[in-house]
Amino acid sequence: MSKLLEVKNLKTYFYTDDGVATAVDDVSYEVDRGETLGLVGESGCGKSVSALSIMRLIPDPPGKVVGGQIMFKGKDLLQLPEKEMQRVRGNDIGMIFQEPMTSLNPVFTCGNQIEETLILHQKLSKADAKDKAIEMLKLVGIPAPEQRYGEYPHQLSGGMRQRVMIAIALACNPEILIADEPTTALDVTVQAQILELIKRLQDELGMGVIMITHDLGVIAEVSKRVAVMYASKVVEYGDVNEIFYNPKHPYTLGLLNSIPKLNKNKGRLSTIEGFVPPPTSYPAGCHFCTRCQYADERCWKEQPPVVEIVKGHTAACWKIDEVAAKHKKTDFIPA
Repeated sequence: MSKLLEVKNLKTYFYTDDGVATAVDDVSYEVDRGETLGLVGESGCGKSVSALSIMRLIPDPPGKVVGGQIMFKGKDLLQLPEKEMQRVRGNDIGMIFQEPMTSLNPVFTCGNQIEETLILHQKLSKADAKDKAIEMLKLVGIPAPEQRYGEYPHQLSGGMRQRVMIAIALACNPEILIADEPTTALDVTVQAQILELIKRLQDELGMGVIMITHDLGVIAEVSKRVAVMYASKVVEYGDVNEIFYNPKHPYTLGLLNSIPKLNKNKGRLSTIEGFVPPPTSYPAGCHFCTRCQYADERCWKEQPPVVEIVKGHTAACWKIDEVAAKHKKTDFIPA
């Protein structure tokens, strides 16, 4: 399979009154055609900022992509003129944004907001765009699409608004879909429907998908590869089964151990002690050292190199051997 998207050593910083916030620092990952890459980590770790960097939607000021490459079909998106980037954004790369109630414009109907991208990128007439918009509403499983076409976002349920966001993102048949926490704040039944919908459309359209979430269950269900992010960095990267069955970074272990298990229902849930440091004052060494039970003086002073454990599975930690010796296998079983 060809590499559709390659993010190489991406650095995105925000220049604030409190100092420089290193939101994304030296992040790399890739997506093949028809593949789903999972980006997982706590809130504020840089998942959404890396996705917005791909779309070149970082507000400037205060944000700026200060380094790295974003290669899409052989072209560096960071070097494209804005006019050319506008033709890529929404057309070749679609994005489902967080919080559909705030992402959808409340003064335009759902149909108008789907039509906008079709008229802009596909050069369709108003009549053809309307037909296509209704077709997209039907495709994403919204009942009575002709009626919903003329309704406003506030008239729809949360699940339906999320489906409208998916319809907008997929209207131009993009080659890559970035789904930024598409199931957040939805009940479990609707979550399953949304994930099933994205998977079905991916199979039909052959898209590459970047699934951003903090839910490891979602990652296990839909992803082929996983990038685990913590405090602006990818701390572990590899095949989904390698990550879940053979984790090598203490943070990945902490995430897996915090999942409730049916066969261990007594006592308190496992937690990762401490708090994520602010992005303006990360430690000089490993960013996870403030919360890591294995950390020593070296971890505080020197950033760990990225080490390849097996082909395609990498981790950035000074204590890989120590972690591996203590944790041979996790109890979490992917779906």
